[in-house]
Amino acid sequence: MTTQTTAWPEGVIARYLTVGGASVDIAQTQVVRKEGDRYTSTVGDIALTARCSGCRDSEEVAYEGLYLDRVEPVLEGVYGKNTRAWAQSHAETCRAMPKPTA
Repeated sequence: MTTQTTAWPEGVIARYLTVGGASVDIAQTQVVRKEGDRYTSTVGDIALTARCSGCRDSEEVAYEGLYLDRVEPVLEGVYGKNTRAWAQSHAETCRAMPKPTA
């Protein structure tokens, strides 16, 4: 079993370890279209991006026009289901090794 000793990059909300020792990171970005107030919800767009640090393959899904205060946490809900499935499937088969940092 491999133990992780480094911090996750900024914005990464989930990480999968690949067969080759790389990682598939899932990041979430959020853009606010309209601020809410005490009577209305904030409306915006959310993007989930899964990217392999070994082979650099990726998948991105965008969801537009969501009530942002009603979809948290995105990854665990219905919006993250396909992204989680892609990341898990890719991690189970990718043999690319991460590029050395030094």
